[in-house]
Amino acid sequence: MGKIIPPVEELTPEKFKETFRKILELKRKAGLIAIRDNPPDLFERAKMYGTQYRNGSWGWASNIWSRSAKNTVVIERDKDLKYEHKLLMLRVLEHILAQGPFIKVDGYVGKPGTRAQMHATVYVDPQFPDLAYRWKQLVFPAPPDEKPDVEVFVVPHYLGNPNIPGTDRMLMVMRFPHHYFTIITVSSYQGEVKKAVLTHWIFHVYQRGGTGEHAALREFTVKTVDGEWKRIVMCVWGLTGTGKSTHGLYVWTENNAKKYVEQFGINPLDYVKDQVIKNDDIVAIFEDKVIGSEAGCWTKTEDLTPEQEAMWRAAMSPRALHENTEFDERGYPSFKGELFQYFGAPNRNARSVLKLEDTGYFDGDVESSGPLTTAIFLSPGYFTEWAWAKVTDPALAAKILADGRTIGHPAQAKEVVGRIRYVARFAQPFTMGVPNTAHVVRFYKYLKKRIEKGDPVEVYVFNNTGRIIAKYYWTERKFGDKVLEVPEPVLVERDGRPRPVGGERPTIEETELFILQAVRGAVKYGPHPVWGEKMLIPKEVPGIPAERLKQLEPTTYLTMEEFKRLLKAQIEVSKYWLDKNCPGLPKEIYEAMDFED
Repeated sequence: MGKIIPPVEELTPEKFKETFRKILELKRKAGLIAIRDNPPDLFERAKMYGTQYRNGSWGWASNIWSRSAKNTVVIERDKDLKYEHKLLMLRVLEHILAQGPFIKVDGYVGKPGTRAQMHATVYVDPQFPDLAYRWKQLVFPAPPDEKPDVEVFVVPHYLGNPNIPGTDRMLMVMRFPHHYFTIITVSSYQGEVKKAVLTHWIFHVYQRGGTGEHAALREFTVKTVDGEWKRIVMCVWGLTGTGKSTHGLYVWTENNAKKYVEQFGINPLDYVKDQVIKNDDIVAIFEDKVIGSEAGCWTKTEDLTPEQEAMWRAAMSPRALHENTEFDERGYPSFKGELFQYFGAPNRNARSVLKLEDTGYFDGDVESSGPLTTAIFLSPGYFTEWAWAKVTDPALAAKILADGRTIGHPAQAKEVVGRIRYVARFAQPFTMGVPNTAHVVRFYKYLKKRIEKGDPVEVYVFNNTGRIIAKYYWTERKFGDKVLEVPEPVLVERDGRPRPVGGERPTIEETELFILQAVRGAVKYGPHPVWGEKMLIPKEVPGIPAERLKQLEPTTYLTMEEFKRLLKAQIEVSKYWLDKNCPGLPKEIYEAMDFED
């Protein structure tokens, strides 16, 4: 029959896709099944590899329990192709040729019929039907015979993978933004498939005039201090493990309201109605609307408790599809992180595919009822951050977004746990096609336009999962050609995970109470001690005692001299990362945090 796969040196992205289709055609002509096209028995196939819990739900385990960001490359231009990239394309084609029929599944990402709609086709190795099934449950139905906007090839096998050129890290994932496809190997973690599609979608959204953001979307109507009812369209930005799902999927209920009455003397249901959960992970922000990416959500369920009522209800539904999720003594799903382990440490990345309607707070529409009103950046740290602050300067807000400053979590990668990270836009691994800078500038212009219209977006930055002044020490570290003296947190290992020593942090209920009182207009603020009116610090939050607010202020524990020293070090380090991750920012954003003593 002759050789069908070209020599490795001749492979290009287009040649890869062309050869893939030739392989399918060759098999069809030989009378073989080449593709199982959206097979109706996909769930039954997946069950062969799964565990059914006593509540009727199903779960699977992956060979890698976090995304492989360090093993991923993005090929923006054909001339950037190296031998190693071509070799992995060759190995994938060889495997597809020899393997049995791949599973093909189709779905729309972005609400169908809107400018955010994108058709994705995912081809999955037949030995991993659960990956195909679970992804298909997340997205909207799409016709299998329609030409897709993007394609993803999922081969979770070791294929004699080369290293990423110039490194000692195995090459596992390759993305081709301008050829509209991604190749995934080695890892059977569902996040690789989901994020591959969403990475293409972020670029797709940008091409259609919006900005794709790593944020949850939630709506509710609130009674303001003036007695008026106001609709809140709220997005919550953050990397995995920082509370994006906790606060993006949060609702006030009759049950948890009792805790607020007991702790704060306030019943949130006196001020809130019409609560709706819209989206958990990636959204498209346009000037007039926010549009969710998926019909369901795939969220981290670590430490989930019944108090987080909407998430708990969906996660305990018999329709939930779990990943790396342990069981309790009754055979029900458990989110405690006590039984399963990964590299000898307790599992900290249980995940679940949830039906939004199973939360009890989904109205069937992932598109917002109006433009964005409230933006919350979850940017945890250890040294200079208040629990909550309001950002009034659009350039400073854009700088916080560009920084993407956060604390590493096991779901990001086990080697970054507990460390301060700068992950531009809280979405660095998911941005391609255009630089992060383009998204930041577009969002900055949007914030400025809203201010000019007299309808500003309220922007907040939270330190909900960090610490208000953890124990730290000063040390010298090299950043490019510079040696900087920087603070480092004292980390001790507990339960197999590095954790900071000391420091305060707000509870989930305190943070949600702040959100409620802030959007009502009930919080009274004072100027930031360095940035003045550009960032406002809460001085009165109805329901939270003044002494508790003092515990959540870094300046309670530091002299102003030490606070400024810490802040200057943070700014210097942030600029190093901006130069790498967000080059070419406008000066007013790049220098938005600068100050003179």
